[in-house]
Amino acid sequence: AFVKAGEELKKLVDMGAFQDGFLGATHDDMQATFGNGKAAMLLGGQWTPETQKANSADQKGVANLGMFGFPEVEGGAGKGTDVVGGGNGFAVGKDASPEAVDFVKYLTSLENQTVIAEAGSGIPVVAGAEAGLKDPNMKLVQQAFAKAEYFQLYYDQFLPALVGGAINDETQKLFAGQATPEEVAKAIEAVAAENMK
Repeated sequence: AFVKAGEELKKLVDMGAFQDGFLGATHDDMQATFGNGKAAMLLGGQWTPETQKANSADQKGVANLGMFGFPEVEGGAGKGTDVVGGGNGFAVGKDASPEAVDFVKYLTSLENQTVIAEAGSGIPVVAGAEAGLKDPNMKLVQQAFAKAEYFQLYYDQFLPALVGGAINDETQKLFAGQATPEEVAKAIEAVAAENMK
């Protein structure tokens, strides 16, 4: 599956789908390119509407935004509704004070999750709080999460640090034309075999 994904990515690289200098672009550079109307799309998240505005020359960015999931690949596993992304979490140790538990309960109450949604500060995790969402794109993200039967944390964060780093480094080589999809997959597998015993 990962080799096939690499082959599809290589097609995009080979057709020149990315802007000049993309390998050296920072996150802010990417957001500015999009916000200045110099790119048709970008890989982003619920933060994109605000960050593309903030990084654009006119501080307004692209007004007419939308969202779509990755296209399904013929013969691929999974469903088009599967989601890969990040999120926030809270860890409270067994010896934590009652106030720590109370604080998490406070943050995750329907009332406060609705306030977070209204402020555009995040996608609410409590059913019913999505009513507070105002931004149409945030609503689309929330709906995608709600429909998802499977959620995968970004692989570079989900896996041990050395494996996540290898995913990023080896994928960069694919973008740069310095490795084939097969070579990238083998290199990642080798690091995983060494670090996930």
